[in-house]
Amino acid sequence: MPGLILHFGASVMCAHPPGLVTLPAPAQQKVLVGMQPVATALDTWLVSGCALTSSGGPFCATVQWQMFSTKVLAGGQPVVLQPSPPPGTGVGTGVAAPGPPMVQMMQIKVRGV
Repeated sequence: MPGLILHFGASVMCAHPPGLVTLPAPAQQKVLVGMQPVATALDTWLVSGCALTSSGGPFCATVQWQMFSTKVLAGGQPVVLQPSPPPGTGVGTGVAAPGPPMVQMMQIKVRGV
């Protein structure tokens, strides 16, 4: 399924606003879109400020993206895709509470398959 390539500078929230999903250190730094490194299957997305909490703390701690390119690689790894058109719900799962991340802003020129 084609989609837009997600990158380091994208603005993403967890399913429980105002939780901010960030990519602190992209696994690869060479392949860029909009002068930002593209995200790959190796990247770990962290959540801060998830509004849904339990006795153990916030429900969302990390996000595992589940849509990757089958043909476009960066550093030998598949790039992360966001179904277009954004913004909207992504195809990732929050840990420990499942819920899709919401892409608020990202590049809209480069697509992958």
